[in-house]
Amino acid sequence: MTFLNSALLAALSLGLIPILIHLLNRQRFKEVDFPTLRFLQEMQRQKMRRVRVRQWILLLLRTLAVLALVLAMARPVLRSEASLIGGGDARASVVLVLDRTASMNAESPGGTRFRELQVRAQELVQALGSNDDIQIVWSDSKPVLFPDAPTQHKTLIRDEIEAATVTESGGSITDAIGVARSILGQSQNLLKEVYVLSDFSGSVWPSSLPQTPILPDDVRLYVLNLAKGNISNVGIASATITSRLIAPGRPVELSFTVANSGNDDRNDRIIGVYLDGKRVAQTRLSIRAGETRTESIRFVPESVGDLTGYVRLEDTDEFPNDDVCRYVLRVPARLNTAIVGADAPARRLLALALDPSGRGESFVHTLELLPAQLEGEDWSAFDAIFVVDAPAFSSAFSERARAYLQTGRGMFVAGGPNFDIRAHASWMQEMGLPVPTDVEDFSPGGIRWTKVDLEHPLFEGIFQDKPVDISPTFMRLFALAATPSGASTIIEGTGGLRFLVEATQGRGRVLFLTGSPDPEWSTMYRAGVFSPLMTGSAAYLAGFGESGSQLAFTVGEDAELILRDAEQLQYDLVKDDQSFRLTAAPVSGGQSLRIPPIQQTGEYRLMQNSKLVRPVVINTPKHESDVALSESDSQLETLGGDQSVLAENQNIELVVREGRYGHELWKMFLMIALALLVAEMLIARTPKQESLAPQPA
Repeated sequence: MTFLNSALLAALSLGLIPILIHLLNRQRFKEVDFPTLRFLQEMQRQKMRRVRVRQWILLLLRTLAVLALVLAMARPVLRSEASLIGGGDARASVVLVLDRTASMNAESPGGTRFRELQVRAQELVQALGSNDDIQIVWSDSKPVLFPDAPTQHKTLIRDEIEAATVTESGGSITDAIGVARSILGQSQNLLKEVYVLSDFSGSVWPSSLPQTPILPDDVRLYVLNLAKGNISNVGIASATITSRLIAPGRPVELSFTVANSGNDDRNDRIIGVYLDGKRVAQTRLSIRAGETRTESIRFVPESVGDLTGYVRLEDTDEFPNDDVCRYVLRVPARLNTAIVGADAPARRLLALALDPSGRGESFVHTLELLPAQLEGEDWSAFDAIFVVDAPAFSSAFSERARAYLQTGRGMFVAGGPNFDIRAHASWMQEMGLPVPTDVEDFSPGGIRWTKVDLEHPLFEGIFQDKPVDISPTFMRLFALAATPSGASTIIEGTGGLRFLVEATQGRGRVLFLTGSPDPEWSTMYRAGVFSPLMTGSAAYLAGFGESGSQLAFTVGEDAELILRDAEQLQYDLVKDDQSFRLTAAPVSGGQSLRIPPIQQTGEYRLMQNSKLVRPVVINTPKHESDVALSESDSQLETLGGDQSVLAENQNIELVVREGRYGHELWKMFLMIALALLVAEMLIARTPKQESLAPQPA
């Protein structure tokens, strides 16, 4: 045991006062006997023995009470293991793991969780010793140290805490604890302490916890949870354009996910959908506590180009960061396509189906080319390439086709009388398509479609009701080898005949029509489904529906953007007064632009020579919506160390002192003193029957 106010131990001499008083009261004076009072002496002798016992007890109680009061003021401490190792004044290595992730912006009785963290952290720094080595680990997406090395300048630490703000990114508490372990591993101090101040929401824990404790047992770990009571939070977890066929004036479907991470059910929440600064749709939904729901909504974009929008909860709650989720919609003003094949009916009919005006006034602009002419063109100018009834290509075609598909665009392949099966077999196999082996003749009656995947994006918006029969008649069809595992059949016929097959190559797609629009092969050229199917194929293969999602990223995470049709390598990512210089790297089919972790949500502009290249949106991490407390014993056990969980209003200075010196006993000694004084008061009262005066007969 030790004493925090050891100077007061000198006051233990006050315990002599009751003894001195007792001795003074025992002074003997000269006795003078009065004859008339001698009869009382006999009675006095009988009762003095009991009185003396009570006086000794009172003396003991008074002495012990004084000693207990003095000891209480001297603040005795039962020494802890830490104090036994290094002594109460030994230097300590202290790491403050502080959570400033987005979830700390949730409202609390003290303003926000982060504001409460700042207050408690300041109290903690104040309580630390003047010779302690202190360092902060901010538990960001990548833990940040302040300062670079441990310091004893408490003012520097306090200024950093006061100036800090909540980030919009996520983070992992286990990663931050791992950094704390590395710091303490380099310390020579015997006392090692880690203080973790966080809301311990579901967002701070990784999906898989470490298998072994992070901190060793000789490290004191103090945990302070800043999440209080129930919280109300409904957030937009994601917003994605799900339509694959994007064209001016055509309805677009947007899918958004809503998550209720609060403790209460929420009813009739208003959700607005905005595009290019205007509200284009609105809906209501009710969602139970802990539920996650995905909904879809349709709207018609009023303009073309690369448009930014967002889905917003119109009703605010206790965590505003996830009330908005941004997206990008790319609406092409027109599509440029190349129709490659022999100068024959199949090519001309396909071009007419894509551009009925024949003058380039339609949404799809066509350029008819012979195979030799295509190889001299700049393929980056085409949003989709149609290969129909084509003779052989050169040996360089396969490599260029693969690079073209890597940019996210696509190709459409169809047969015909001039289609060279043997010449095309090699590159088609490389694209993941089934290889044609022969031409089957079904004339004169022909064969028709029997199974059509109407849920495929190719048929999006074509039919209001499920059609009964949309099939043209085919007189000739390619016989195919086995379908590769990566390919899928969209349209089938009797006996499993494959009419339309899809394969993916990199980020692009290839559609293979095993028939032909040539009049000798089919009646497609006069079927009602021909023109919308070809137009839908052009829009689908152009990839504008998916390309918008490639421009939406998450705060604090690395991202990669593939740019096609780009010339220079230098770009600027701009938002308000912020600007980031980026350098792209040439890759097959375009450029790869790596975007470093951005720490602020919002709409950014990717610029090149003061010209807008693409809009880019940055959203709050999905898991930061999980602001409810998630602090189980098993989770805390993974942190390791000699743990102490601090109560909400617990005195931090007292915690630090007890952790280093031990547990203070002054309250116990004060209670003992009070108990002794009460006992003394009760015993000191002289009952009438014990009075030394004679009792009446």
